[in-house]
Amino acid sequence: MRQSIHIILAAALFVPMTLAAQKGKNAISVFTTTEHDSVRLHDQSNFAPKAGDGYRGGIGIKVYPSVKRQTFRGFGTCIGDGNAAAAMRLSEKKREEAARMLFSPDGGNGYVFCRVPMGSNDFSTCGYTHIKEGDKTLSSFNLKQDKKYIIPMLREAQKFSPQLRLMISPWSPPAFMKTTGKRENGGKLLPEYCDAWAEYFARFIKAYQQEGFTTALATIENECSYTISWETCLYTAKEEGDFAANYLRPHLDAAGLDSVGILFWDCDRSQIIERSDGTFGVPGARKAIAGIANHWYGGDYFQQLRTFHERYPEQLIVESEFCVGPNIGRHTTMPYGTWSDIELYGHEIIGCLNNFTNVIFDFNAFLDTHAGPYHNRGNGGIPSLVIDAANDTFHPQPHYYAMAHFSRFIRPGARIVLATASVDDVEVTAAQNPDGSVACVVLNHSDNDRLTSLSVVGVASKGNIPLPAHSLTTIVVK
Repeated sequence: MRQSIHIILAAALFVPMTLAAQKGKNAISVFTTTEHDSVRLHDQSNFAPKAGDGYRGGIGIKVYPSVKRQTFRGFGTCIGDGNAAAAMRLSEKKREEAARMLFSPDGGNGYVFCRVPMGSNDFSTCGYTHIKEGDKTLSSFNLKQDKKYIIPMLREAQKFSPQLRLMISPWSPPAFMKTTGKRENGGKLLPEYCDAWAEYFARFIKAYQQEGFTTALATIENECSYTISWETCLYTAKEEGDFAANYLRPHLDAAGLDSVGILFWDCDRSQIIERSDGTFGVPGARKAIAGIANHWYGGDYFQQLRTFHERYPEQLIVESEFCVGPNIGRHTTMPYGTWSDIELYGHEIIGCLNNFTNVIFDFNAFLDTHAGPYHNRGNGGIPSLVIDAANDTFHPQPHYYAMAHFSRFIRPGARIVLATASVDDVEVTAAQNPDGSVACVVLNHSDNDRLTSLSVVGVASKGNIPLPAHSLTTIVVK
């Protein structure tokens, strides 16, 4: 981890009118989360602003379902050793409720993907791999640690998301396979262990398959350009290309895992163009690789995503990690998230969806009230759900609701479509779901309460939709 139709609204629009007024028989629903309202995803479908309410007009939003972009595969989160360990401290009933909040499409966030670290990461209860140190043949391979926490929590998730798919990500190979002889603080994979490490991937995926879980994606290495205090491993662009083309892809295919897509980079967006050029310059790498994974740390750089798609249109774009976190030390009660987290997430997800992203993963699903468990790092993070085991309860954080504004309404298989706004301080994205409904998510990060007129071209139109100051709003047209 690193760290809200272009039509000029006249004064008449302040006269009360029903929000249900629309073209044809399409039903329009509106859900809003604001900085000052304690109700999240507040149903505003029947709200009718009155003169004097303070709402300003003049905002237009146009959505074009006929201008289709990428297919969106779904949203997900990460459940690693520490995340699962925190959740497992809850009673069985509360664990199930927590899983429902994230994975159920009925009243939950409807996640269909889960990122699973292959071995320990910085949010783990301890450092571990799946073999005995020095076992070059992998004969000692086992899922002993995963079965303590991760797999039980994945089973809870699977109750609500039967089609759950995994993305696996290693933070580091076993120490003996590295140039430094340790899993932390960088180091590189020794060339003589490329085959063994690729086979390790295959063994891990097959072992999870035997536990009833399907892996759809595998990243080569988390944050492969950083030397950090926790588990890390460095790869150049060419080394990733070589490993994918000559080792990982052949080993996965030989194990009958040809459907598992390999993702490279899994690091900050700021270097996507030069990284992809270097990786795809390796013979066979572009064919072996299914897409690029990226993180939000270091700036927006959304144009890098668009340019990558334009140059490599067959490749997936996966946002594999983003999160917020407090800069606190161990044994300090975690401060809960703030409204700014919602605006950050809203801006991030809109930017990614509008620039050809196919899958989006939030990071830590669960952590405890001390922002952990974690190791080999000086501070923790803010998860979607803070686990208060002492009181057998959990607390959804603000960014959980930001994710909900998208994941509950933009469903797997949706097509992202063109959405435009008439002003710069309102951001918008839209998608047409497989059932034909259109979901439009709007971020108003200005200090002004606004009214918008929405036109879903060829489908429906509606005026007088409220966009409160500092709000995230989802509008659904069925």
